[in-house]
Amino acid sequence: MLYQGCLYTLKQHGGIIACYDAKTGQQHYRQRLPGAANFTASPWANEDKVFCMDETGQTFVLVAGPKLEVLATNKLDDMFWSSAAVVEDRLLLRGVKQLYCISH
Repeated sequence: MLYQGCLYTLKQHGGIIACYDAKTGQQHYRQRLPGAANFTASPWANEDKVFCMDETGQTFVLVAGPKLEVLATNKLDDMFWSSAAVVEDRLLLRGVKQLYCISH
């Protein structure tokens, strides 16, 4: 995912996120998120934050930018293999059991 000049990639196995400078390709970081399971869904971003949801429904909220900083984690009780969809002010998440709609 490209966001604010950084390219973010998730490794499917091992809960690893990497961040690169989008112009130069220089790696800013490559690190395992504490407690993360496998990633199959793509990350998404909003309001200077990057969101990464693992298969177990745990979402990691990161500060967007070249330094890894985890702001929070949130957990839904489901398995997630699909990427999130953002529609206006709503976030749609497709779990194995249910479809979730989150808005503020």
